[in-house]
Amino acid sequence: MKKFLEINSFALIMIVAAALLMLLSSCHGNRKRLSSNEESSFLITYSKKEIVIESTKSNGVVDHFFYKNGEYFASSDSILFFSTLKDTILNVTSYETKYKIIIKKERDGVYKTSSYYVNDKGSLYFMISYSYDSKYQIFQIEKGSNVMYQ
Repeated sequence: MKKFLEINSFALIMIVAAALLMLLSSCHGNRKRLSSNEESSFLITYSKKEIVIESTKSNGVVDHFFYKNGEYFASSDSILFFSTLKDTILNVTSYETKYKIIIKKERDGVYKTSSYYVNDKGSLYFMISYSYDSKYQIFQIEKGSNVMYQ
């Protein structure tokens, strides 16, 4: 009888542990990796109110974007970054460096956010673009060296 109770209590502990692990793993969100023919890649993690994009090559650079009123904003300055609601052109200055962010609808259900460096003469230099669907699922990242991550 004592051995039977030990087996049942062990089984109960395992069931509770498995349930807790499933609960914790579901809170982590949905992850996706975009890769190219180069060594680097991007790991994208989605949660209810945040998108986190981590580059494997850029010394651990991690970008956080927060959901508010149907759009995603850059965590640093609450600058609009991903939108399916409206086309937008933003001029941003960060630490005396100027950038232009262009958010536009490419075609039905496909949106694109592109970032450009703006030099002192006003010339634009392409840095990075993100293509995403109406549910903000990023399916392509293009970097300035014409490298595409899919």
